[in-house]
Amino acid sequence: MTDSEWKERRNEVERYRLMARDATDPVAAALLHDIVSELEADLNKLADIEAQRTLARECVLEPGVIEIYGRTVSCLVRSLSEDGAAIDVINPGAVPDRFTLELPLEGATHRCRLVWRRETEIGVTFR
Repeated sequence: MTDSEWKERRNEVERYRLMARDATDPVAAALLHDIVSELEADLNKLADIEAQRTLARECVLEPGVIEIYGRTVSCLVRSLSEDGAAIDVINPGAVPDRFTLELPLEGATHRCRLVWRRETEIGVTFR
């Protein structure tokens, strides 16, 4: 999850908190309080999952090759886990949602699904 997505989720919780505080109808206030509790629980669960994924990743600087419809694009794998990777690429916008990643040093090939995109980096899960 990107920083902006975390910020958006926290803002959503805060908006509901304010609505619950300002509600004059006790039933509406109770419902809004329940919504806030559920959103906070979901946010905490996502934070725990993200922390576990971060701990499970191994920092590497390994060359890779992205295969897209018969074409190849060089890349640099920054972090790697058994479930996915963070990859540096020159043009993340040109990488499709599904592709194959070859790791020549490991002799491994992974079918990938794109999870997120940043300025020069993408995150993938292995299928």
